[in-house]
This record gives sequence, C-alpha cells and structure tokens, in this order.
Amino acid sequence: MGKRLSSDTQDRHESQKKRHKSKNEENSVLNETNSSINREIRRDGTSTSKSRLPASEKLTNLLKALDDALEEEDVQEVFSSDAKDICLKAVELQTHVKIRLNNFGERTETVHDLSKTSPGTLTPWTLASVPSTFPPLPQILDPTLEAAAFTHHGCGGGRVTDLSYERLEWIGDAYLYLTSTLLISKTFPALLPGRASQVRERLVKNITLSGYAKHYGFESRAKLPAEFSGKTKHGPKPPELIKVMGDIFEAYVGAIILSDPVDGVARASTWLKDLWAMTIAEDIQENEISGIKFDSPLWRLRGAKINLQEFTKSGPVNDKERLLNAIGAKGIKITYKDIGKERRDPKTNLTMFTVGVYLDGWGEKDKLLGVGTGKGKKDAGNIAAKNALQKTGQMAVYMEKKRVYDEKFTAEVPGKAEVLIA
Repeated sequence: MGKRLSSDTQDRHESQKKRHKSKNEENSVLNETNSSINREIRRDGTSTSKSRLPASEKLTNLLKALDDALEEEDVQEVFSSDAKDICLKAVELQTHVKIRLNNFGERTETVHDLSKTSPGTLTPWTLASVPSTFPPLPQILDPTLEAAAFTHHGCGGGRVTDLSYERLEWIGDAYLYLTSTLLISKTFPALLPGRASQVRERLVKNITLSGYAKHYGFESRAKLPAEFSGKTKHGPKPPELIKVMGDIFEAYVGAIILSDPVDGVARASTWLKDLWAMTIAEDIQENEISGIKFDSPLWRLRGAKINLQEFTKSGPVNDKERLLNAIGAKGIKITYKDIGKERRDPKTNLTMFTVGVYLDGWGEKDKLLGVGTGKGKKDAGNIAAKNALQKTGQMAVYMEKKRVYDEKFTAEVPGKAEVLIA
C-alpha cells in the first residue's frame, strides 16, 4: 500500500514537472517573439532582418484588418453583445496604430481623401440635428501637428522652416470656407450669394471661432510670447487675442485633417457642422418653418437640361407677390424705397437695411403701407410687404376696390389686367 502511494506521488511530481517545463517553454517562445517584435519595430521604422516585412507595412496591414472588421455589417450586433469591450479595444487600437504609423520615418504613402468633402457627403442642417451641448473635441492623430497647432511663430527660432499655427491656420481656413459654403447652400437653397455670404461670415469670423476655442480650453494649451500672456506691461488688446484664438482654432481644424488622411476631412466637417448649428439655430428654425424649400439641381443632378424658369416657379409665393396679388391692378403702382440710414445688427455686426412699401392708386398718393428691416434690401422689402398685409383693416379697403375694378374690367375686356410694380 505504501509503495503504491509512493508511486502515485512520484507520478504526480513527474506530471507537475512536465507542466512546468511546458509552461517555461511557452514563456520562452513568447519572450523570444516579443524580443523579435522589439527588434523589428524600432522608432525609425526600419527592419533588422531583410527577410521580414518593414514595421510600417505590418502596421498598415493591421490597420486595414481593423478597418475591414469594423466595417462589417454585423459589427453593430457585436457592439451590443458581450464582446462589446473587445470591439471598443479594437477601436482604441485602430486610433493608436494610426498615430504610430504617422510617427514612423518609413511609412506607406497616403493620399488625403478629398472626396469626403464632396457636396453629396454633407447633409443640410435641420432643427432636429442642432445639438444641445458642444460636440466632443476631435483628436489630432499626429503629436507634431498637435503641438504646432498651439505654437505661435514668435516662440520659434525665427527660421522660415519653423512650424507654427500660422501654416496650419492657412490650410484650416480654406476648409472652413469650403465646408460652411456647402452647408449653407444645401440648407438655404433660396438664399442669394450676397445673403449666403453674410451667414457664412457669422460662422467663420474670429469672434465666433475664438468663442469655440475658449470653450475647448485652447487658451491654456497655447504657447504664446510673453506679451500675450499678460506678463508684460503692455499686454495684448482683446481684439488681438481674439484673432490669435480664432487662428488657433483654424489651425486645429487643419491639423485634424492633415493628421488623418483617411477620415480627417469627415471628422472635421461633422464637428464643424454641429458647432455651427448651435450658432445659427434661429436661422435653421426659421428656414424650417417658413423657408423656401425645393429640390435644387445643384445637389441632385438631373442628367438632362431642364427649364430653369419653370423650375423656379415651383417655389412658394413670397410676401411681395402676395401683396401684389391682393391689391395690384392696372394703373396701380407699388414701390419699395430705402428708409433711413444703414445700421449694424448689435448681435452679428452685419449691415441692416430698412425698406418701406408705398402705394399709388385706389385714391392714395405715395401711401406708406408697411416698413421692414432685414439683412438685405430684398429681405427688408419682403418683410415690409408682410407687415403691410398684416394691417387687415387697411388691406380690406384696397382689396374691395380691387374686387369692384376687376369685375368691371373683366366684363369690358376679358383677360388678365396689366399690373405695374417697381
């Protein structure tokens, strides 16, 4: 019995020794593998073995595999399952690999995908899409560009090759204008270029951009000369600091795009769209309630020539036309004239125009019917007509005179009456 127990004990010891040996061998293999990887992937991206792929190519293949996996149709089901943590780690690894790949001296050549700013990829603003809070700050995927986005040229060595936010700001500024122009054109298709430019100016001016920069804490991250830090007797004037923060915001947009050749344009455009929606939320609401909506051929190509005059007639009648239809008749003249001087909107600092609508006819001589103020003379005139129509008592008198005249005129000369409008 004792010999049998002793034999069993020896067997267990032998089995444990084998498992330890096997485990040691596994650890040895893992250590050797890790050592090989460390030898393969160095900071300059070069390879110590000619028989192995360059580190940058390995990372490129890994990134492609991650992109493919995360674009699978059933990935949303995986995110909602027990494997959600794995998917989140995969997304985190995807971002990390992009950063490492951009840092390697030897890397595959990438081309910025400008197609992601094409008109078809940007959808119009809607009231439902206006966020209630500031959107998250997109990440810059390259540490060098991130540092440059916050560095004033006065903090460098004075060389033309020094990288500062000025170079990035010049690039970011172009994307801001392009993105805002496309969004405004698609959301407000009835706006004429002059009025659309006024809306764009509200979005890209320094006071707006510096406000965004302040919200995201860019002031604390900025590397500026002493005169901008308030440490000298003659600190910067508020307008100067506003311009600096506006420039840094533009530089940050440029850095987002340049550091991510694949998705940078899309990430920056989505972020800007949300920010700007909060700035012009009232305009978006007004447009959604009473704006002219039509299927513009600018954004949905017809493939054939269409009658542009017939196309524009499909839009709703504006207040000028409503006033004309209500009281206009042969020999009746309705005119729109400037009233007073131009002034500035205290909120937007944009020029405001005031226009009056006048009536000659129906027993009146240069009768002021209504006054309107708007961001353009056309808008102001339309508002004046709307105000005139709202004076129901006054309108009832002229409309009754028009009704009597139309009945008499139709009886004498069948057909439409000629209407004069200036």
